[in-house]
Amino acid sequence: MEYKGKKLLVQGASRGNLGLVKTAKERGIYIVMTGLGGDFPCNPYADKFCYADISDPDAVLRVARDERVDGVIICCSDTGLQAVGRCNDVMGLAGITERAAVVSANKFLMKEALMSAGVRTAKYIKVCQATELEMAIKNIGFPMIVKATDLQGSRGISIVHEKSQLLKAYQDTMSLTKKDYCIIEQFIEGREYGAQAFVYHDEILFVLPHGDETIMCKTAVPVGHYMPYEISEELYADTQKQVTNAIMALGINNCAVNVDLIEKDGKAYIIELTGRVGANSLPELTSNYWGINYYEMILAACLGENPKEVFNQHKEPSTTMARMIKSERSGICKSVSYKEENDVQIHLFIHKGSEVRVFTNSNDAVGEIIVRGQNMDACEKLLNSARSKVIIEFE
Repeated sequence: MEYKGKKLLVQGASRGNLGLVKTAKERGIYIVMTGLGGDFPCNPYADKFCYADISDPDAVLRVARDERVDGVIICCSDTGLQAVGRCNDVMGLAGITERAAVVSANKFLMKEALMSAGVRTAKYIKVCQATELEMAIKNIGFPMIVKATDLQGSRGISIVHEKSQLLKAYQDTMSLTKKDYCIIEQFIEGREYGAQAFVYHDEILFVLPHGDETIMCKTAVPVGHYMPYEISEELYADTQKQVTNAIMALGINNCAVNVDLIEKDGKAYIIELTGRVGANSLPELTSNYWGINYYEMILAACLGENPKEVFNQHKEPSTTMARMIKSERSGICKSVSYKEENDVQIHLFIHKGSEVRVFTNSNDAVGEIIVRGQNMDACEKLLNSARSKVIIEFE
């Protein structure tokens, strides 16, 4: 596709946008970057930096108008999604609308929309004060999940198994959220998985289920993903149906979609979804699986081009797997090194002088490893071999 002369506003310079900005630069796109400054991975790829809080739609809109950009985008994060929608609506740009962005970034509004459309999801209750916890126990029962509605990356989420744990979980969540309420929903015991999808002009181009590898902290935290995800034809069809209905219920259009699901008794339940690509290597896995550059599709939709032209070039699916690199100790990084291998991508998020933390959520990851192999066993061997060659020394 021809992108000469195109100008793209990228929301934030954090690692979630790195793959996108690299692809954009390779295609000759001029990059305007917003944020509050700091030492971030995307900084070297910006043609111009404009100070703006990405969570402030009006501030971002001012930049977009002043710079006369052709598109506004954010990857792997909900924080700037409303601003993307505001710019699209006001400036007539392609991509997600502000309404869809707001609904998909607020778990309460999302649950309301899903329930109203008959999408299969866990029952829930909105809680504004501690005195309503008894009502939650009566209506939801144990085990239950206390959730902040405006956070991501497993922050502000706790699984509660008994009444003695509930008040503290509620207080912990309310101390983190910017809202004056949270939701408490039924904990569905089943197998968690996810899906990447793409919608263009109300057409779902694909729904691609993926397996999730998790560890238990306050809740299940994803530390890896893999494709393909082997499920029955019946569950695959049900996943397609529930994801499609959920996308339509939230009014998401002309963008990538990230979906969290859980399987119980052979049926797919939507946990949540949002109108942007998934984080933690999922864009790279999608690229590996289809044999295309998935960021090209995202850029095309954002800049008013046809992403089907990219998707129609996809090849036979490949087996691919990714895993976060976790540290077993905290401290200041003295040095970090690794050895490259064929069919392996290693992305490090730390460097000399970086603060390293013992892993509790995705923000604590020190890097990620992405591999492609003949099958899952081959991918697992590549992952383990590559991880053994990542050496972190501490001061």
